[in-house]
Amino acid sequence: MNKYDVGVITDGEAGRNLAFDLSANGYSTVLYNTGLDNMSRDEMNRYIAEIQEMGILASTSSEMTVNLLKAPRILFVVSRSGVFAEEMLRELYELAGEGDILIDTCDTNYKVTAARCRQFEKKQIAYIGAGFSGAETGALAGASIMAGGSLDAYTSIYDMLCCVSSKYDGFPCCAYMGPDGAGQYVKMLHNGIAYGVMQALSEAISVLRHIGGCDETQLREIIGEWGTGDNESFFIQAAYDILSKRDAETGKPLTELVSDKVGYGKSVVWLCTSAAELSVPIPSIYAALNQLFLTALKKERTAFSDLVAGEAEKEIHIINDEKKAFIEDVRNGLYLCTLCIYTQAFALLRRASDLYIWGTDPLDAAITFQGGSYIRARILSRAIDAFRNRQDVKSLLEDPYFAGTVKRYSVSLRRIAGLAAEGAVPAPVFTASLSYLDAYAAKELDTGLVELMRDYVQDAGFEKKDEEKKRYHADWKDVRDEISCQEITK
Repeated sequence: MNKYDVGVITDGEAGRNLAFDLSANGYSTVLYNTGLDNMSRDEMNRYIAEIQEMGILASTSSEMTVNLLKAPRILFVVSRSGVFAEEMLRELYELAGEGDILIDTCDTNYKVTAARCRQFEKKQIAYIGAGFSGAETGALAGASIMAGGSLDAYTSIYDMLCCVSSKYDGFPCCAYMGPDGAGQYVKMLHNGIAYGVMQALSEAISVLRHIGGCDETQLREIIGEWGTGDNESFFIQAAYDILSKRDAETGKPLTELVSDKVGYGKSVVWLCTSAAELSVPIPSIYAALNQLFLTALKKERTAFSDLVAGEAEKEIHIINDEKKAFIEDVRNGLYLCTLCIYTQAFALLRRASDLYIWGTDPLDAAITFQGGSYIRARILSRAIDAFRNRQDVKSLLEDPYFAGTVKRYSVSLRRIAGLAAEGAVPAPVFTASLSYLDAYAAKELDTGLVELMRDYVQDAGFEKKDEEKKRYHADWKDVRDEISCQEITK
């Protein structure tokens, strides 16, 4: 019996398309799609005929898939469902053998991925937890692949991964991010960036609509113009397309019909949890996540809106003579918000890589993002240049181009954040980004009082200026205005 090069186990279209891409690149492929169980007989027959035309063999079980592969066996597990991944990997743990390679592309907490690496190592099975961006389209036309886990396994299948990855400037958008859960950590960052950018863009459009008085046609024209400049990105193009769509039944723009309740994946929660654990500030992404939580409070928001009707409402309208400058301010403000989101994410990646000894190169991550992923953008190309010019850069804000942009655009971000606040238009990412830039640019913050209050109530101690290696405790029980401070020597 002929043996095949690679197997794909999936529950949906993304896995099927990955199998198509592998086959088109010359790899004989076995595809096990559990979704067959939900198809009618006619649908199943059409499906099998379609994949057979691509030279792909349809399998009906994990065991059959494993048995049809050449040794060492290479298997992809592809799904949006973490439960599916858990079930399939449990089966493959029993079915796979020494030297086999498992590539898990399902979004998973990086700590779980690290545990799986150790689990499969016990049977000398190589496990790769691979962040995978591009979904169904990327699986067919080229995805962004962020691999973590076994380096030897990654090296052995590098050519295969390159074939199914997208390309940027001649480079495959596929890279090894480090051992254990590094690949899934980078994918987690990718998803956090995506949520942050989507929320910032939503806020920009909201400000244009409610303060600038722009209708759907005008919004589409503005977003279309932005798509040809420095703000160009996948999400700008997506917004442009969405703004042009109307409901077939009512004829109304879809943006007028859609609910304001927004769903979200767990990865952005994992990201914010990790940032808190590592003490890395990511306020722009936090703001986006908190706004997602607020959207779910529909009943509470509706009731409170009725309770305070008129209290928070203050209409502000930009007159025609000021509209061009206003739109430019919104554009500039959005660019700085996006810069803050990328800056915070890459700073978190650097901290995690150092702590967990992953050796993740931010340049590799940036190039991988710039291919088939949803966060590809012109600003990301600038970030790639920044990482190439200076490998030890701690923050994108240190890059001369971005530092200059902050100087030029800060007044715009401040103006729009102020107008949004005055006009009661929620813009949490704009506000958080402005505060982040102000704090990052401050040589000295007025936060010493917080440290003194911590000492006042908890005896936590504090540092004095220019004496960072020493800590002191004040004698707060002394009723005099002048109290003594003793160095803490323990």
